[in-house]
Amino acid sequence: MISETVTVSKRGYIILPARIRKEMNIKPGSRILIHREKDKLTLEAVPSFTRRLSGITQKTIGDTPEAIDDFIDQSRGIRTDD
Repeated sequence: MISETVTVSKRGYIILPARIRKEMNIKPGSRILIHREKDKLTLEAVPSFTRRLSGITQKTIGDTPEAIDDFIDQSRGIRTDD
């Protein structure tokens, strides 16, 4: 396991190092699950449901997570072209 030190800001933010974000495919909007066990925190990337769905629905409703999100929004009657 590789460890890396980060600093917590006044508002509680931490910056994930670019190398780790790239290796873990963490992009803006990615969800992270935080596990707490006594005095230990563990971060876990949560796979995007629409990203997983995009491979399955490639030839039907969309081949990208954005296309899947748009399809779901349209199906729910949510306008996305504001």
